[in-house]
Amino acid sequence: MDKALKKKVLIVNGNGPIRDTLASIMESAGYLPSIAPTGKEAIKIVMNSAVDLVLTESYLKDYSGVELKKRIKRISRKTRVIVVNNFSVITSSDDVLRFGASDYIVDQRELVELIRYSLEEKTPVSLPVTDDELKTCLIDTMDILIGLLEVNDPFFSGNSHVTMEYAKSVAEAMELEKHMIDEIIVASLLHDIGKIGVKKEILVEKEELSENDLASIRGHCENGVAILETINFPWKIKPIIMHHHERYDGNGYPSGLKGREIPLGARILSVVDAFAAMTANRPHRSAVSNEEALKELHGNVGTQFDPEVVEIFTRVVETKFSYRSVTSRAKVLVVDDEIDYLTLLKLKLANEGFEVDVTDNGREALDMIRKDRYDLAIIDVGIPGKTGMDVLREMRQDSEVEDVPFIFLSGMDEVESKVEALHLGAEDYLLKPVNMKELAARARNIIRRDSRRKKTETGFVNPGVVGDLRNLGLTDIVQTLHLGLKTALVTLKNGDEVAKIFFENGRIKHCGYRDLQGETAFYELLKWENGDFVIEHGIRTKEQTVTMDGMQMLMEGLRRMDEEARDKAY
Repeated sequence: MDKALKKKVLIVNGNGPIRDTLASIMESAGYLPSIAPTGKEAIKIVMNSAVDLVLTESYLKDYSGVELKKRIKRISRKTRVIVVNNFSVITSSDDVLRFGASDYIVDQRELVELIRYSLEEKTPVSLPVTDDELKTCLIDTMDILIGLLEVNDPFFSGNSHVTMEYAKSVAEAMELEKHMIDEIIVASLLHDIGKIGVKKEILVEKEELSENDLASIRGHCENGVAILETINFPWKIKPIIMHHHERYDGNGYPSGLKGREIPLGARILSVVDAFAAMTANRPHRSAVSNEEALKELHGNVGTQFDPEVVEIFTRVVETKFSYRSVTSRAKVLVVDDEIDYLTLLKLKLANEGFEVDVTDNGREALDMIRKDRYDLAIIDVGIPGKTGMDVLREMRQDSEVEDVPFIFLSGMDEVESKVEALHLGAEDYLLKPVNMKELAARARNIIRRDSRRKKTETGFVNPGVVGDLRNLGLTDIVQTLHLGLKTALVTLKNGDEVAKIFFENGRIKHCGYRDLQGETAFYELLKWENGDFVIEHGIRTKEQTVTMDGMQMLMEGLRRMDEEARDKAY
């Protein structure tokens, strides 16, 4: 039989001669055997290679057979696991194995038949792979590969994934078609690939950049498209990548596109990319809070950003990503001596929006905790040398770091260890392999509770799209809402003066300012050059004081302003 077609059987047993005997039996029966002396080694093998069946004794040095089976099933659902009572006695016959106190005897042929039946029993029916499944696989692969490229970068780790999550959520909130959502997802993952042509020294420069350096950075949009030029993607991602640094007022790059000339995907990416950058540490500045970043977005609607996208993204952040509002990017230390698992933890936590440092030993972990303030430490109990328990004991005796929250990870489900950890003040005790989404949620809850940062210091409450009329005038607001067929309330404020304009399906329905209403009020408001505005979508009114078409009214108002200006000139 072709070696590649042989079923792979992993034998887990603490007794060397028994492992070798079983491996020999499996090989003679046409299987491809591998061996592991402990549950920990078995888990490593299953994580790093395809295993069809695991044959394990019920009591190992580090795991029970049942516990090992649970863990393997979390890693690989397709892997069958057989737990047998005992391998401790092999009789004088090479063909006989004695299991447990029941003296039930299984010979070689019966053991092989048991394994053959187990493998055949669960053989899945092969189904054709759909285009959607292939696309999902491609997107997930890109996500992981890009994450691995970024994972060790102190400033950009997890950036592409976080940006993608934001962009995807905005696209879904806008109820775009699935193929366009996929375009935005892929473009978000690859949007900065062109920075491969920018010197690293420029990207991490703390001082003001020269014009040549700025030109190099600005070239990353076109570089990215050039790199991807020969790939025939099933999505139109290149225009999104090319134009994600255009500005709504036309002053962006590389093409100086304006307003709706900019592809929608690029307008979405522009907003979420800026937010992700502001809420992450950069070489020249520290991260700002979500509230501060949202304020910055709102302060630049109409100039840098699409007002509608900013409004939808604000709602997305406040509803779907409210759990990240505790802190812009919480700092976590992860300690584990299994380097492959440590890398996986770092990648997944970075993708969940955490700033992650890692080490593989307890002594260095203590030094790092004392040197740099962490919001949370996640440590494996059984790391060699100074164990996780040792680290926690020393921390609890040091007033400088005694309040750092702690999560323990362990490969062994031992009640004594759990109790000791909780007595020492650990916040949680999780069994490996952990569900990464669950770990991130638990970490966030612990940070939220212990840091007391649930209440924002800024007191910022966003009622809708907020902006300055100097950046986005009433003329532009009217045109934007008209083109988008929007139903909304626009509130204008200049000092103590307040005015309201209601839109329904893009048409102005009611306008009120002081004692004025309808067209007369609108003509007065067109004269405002300064002040703030708020756009709240979905708000209606029963009042109808405007009968003229909104665009005609706008043109008439501008004509009147020109006449007044000419009269004043004379």
